[in-house]
Amino acid sequence: MAGRARLWNECALNLLDDIVRAIRDTEDRAQLRAVTRAFADDLGCRYFAILTHEDLRSPKPGTVDLRDYADGATRRIIAEGRYRRDPVMRGCLFAEAAFLWSNLPAIIELDRHDRLALELGRREGLNEGITVPCARLGACFGSCTFAGLKRVRSAEMLLGPAQTFGTFAFQQARRFAGPAQRGPLPRLEPRHRDCILLAGQGLKDKLIAHRLGLTVRTVESYMRDARRLFGASDRTELLAAAILAGEIATDELRPSRTVDSGR
Repeated sequence: MAGRARLWNECALNLLDDIVRAIRDTEDRAQLRAVTRAFADDLGCRYFAILTHEDLRSPKPGTVDLRDYADGATRRIIAEGRYRRDPVMRGCLFAEAAFLWSNLPAIIELDRHDRLALELGRREGLNEGITVPCARLGACFGSCTFAGLKRVRSAEMLLGPAQTFGTFAFQQARRFAGPAQRGPLPRLEPRHRDCILLAGQGLKDKLIAHRLGLTVRTVESYMRDARRLFGASDRTELLAAAILAGEIATDELRPSRTVDSGR
């Protein structure tokens, strides 16, 4: 058994070394794209995407956008600017490491919009995926995704290799993209932040008003102002935007035992 364990460890280390070397040997985006396409094929995935979670319709310096993805999902997430509404990208905010899309219900609460997005994806061949969250202090959040697995039963076994590849590939893609030039992020007033935080914990406007000693109309006004500030169309997008801007930490969203959601 000990000899077998050593053999497995040696094989695993060799695989990780091969992955890291292949990525570090790339000299430009085209080579990194080719390596990522080859790795996706080895995983048995039809699609891949290495992206920063921002509006890619007007990319800024430092933006990462390297993908070979389904047309419909690309249109919804990028062309229509719905990246903050995408359930997989939102899942990245709460996941600690690479995750399967089938495990999303354990990571975030899915609403009807999320379920519709996932169903539309399945119709486009995005039946299962693996996404690696990629974060660095002071830099825009991002991810590396492999989707459309041909061998879904083996998906769990692919998490480790995908985690390694995704982490190093995103770093390399960010290096090729050059230094980021980001303007000041939107900042919330304290009461606006309080309202978003409680909404993120599951409270309705009436309970938020009661908790903060405000009127329901005032809470509605604060939420409306915050959506306008971040360009968010609903509460889900607003919460994602506030987290991405560093205004709210994900661990703050764990409600206390005494919280009544009003549902």
